[in-house]
Amino acid sequence: MDTGTAAVLGALITTVGGIIVAVINKFRKENHEDHDRVRQALDRVSHTMDRVEGKVDSHIDWHLKEAANGRVVRGTKGRGRKAS
Repeated sequence: MDTGTAAVLGALITTVGGIIVAVINKFRKENHEDHDRVRQALDRVSHTMDRVEGKVDSHIDWHLKEAANGRVVRGTKGRGRKAS
């Protein structure tokens, strides 16, 4: 292989490699954007779960307090269930 052919082949390999790297970097940027969207959605779900957890905890505490006062708290209270 002469010097001219080696130089052309080296330039061709470098060009193809540069194009491949550019395409990979483009996908990586899009991937970061997608990850950011997913992270934001997970943050919203996490805040919702925290609120629900707090409501459930306070409701359970209410039941425990009522039971400690000697009252029997039924689960159907206020739901309009007819007595059989």
